[in-house]
Amino acid sequence: MFSLEHRVRVFVFQVLDRRVEFLLLRHKPRAEWPLGPVVGPVTPGEKLEDAIRREVHAEIGLRRPVHLMELTAPQKELFGDMGVVEWPYGWQAGTPSEPVLHLKPGPMIGEMHWLSFDAAFHELELPADREALVRLQLTLQ
Repeated sequence: MFSLEHRVRVFVFQVLDRRVEFLLLRHKPRAEWPLGPVVGPVTPGEKLEDAIRREVHAEIGLRRPVHLMELTAPQKELFGDMGVVEWPYGWQAGTPSEPVLHLKPGPMIGEMHWLSFDAAFHELELPADREALVRLQLTLQ
């Protein structure tokens, strides 16, 4: 029987006076996970926005975005009789007048870093994540 899982990949960022910062996370155990966006499942019957809000709150403690934007068409991968559909989104967390100063990492988060576009791009390992980050950066320019 074929099963299909849906996941959100949320690129949290903040627009500051002279720069944009992108938040990348590493899950525990740190040795096994690369830096990346907030990632989590979409449960059956759940709306994408609800899954995004739930995962961002659980992983970094934020409740409400300044802006939420879909970045690209969903990415599909098949592994035998299992498939994964990933939905990339951008979540603006901070503004020049209200930057995000404190995050509350969830129990599965090993480390978090606010990075420039160039640094974030080089840290991301998955081509789809790099593509989503580039699309987000182009949208912000």
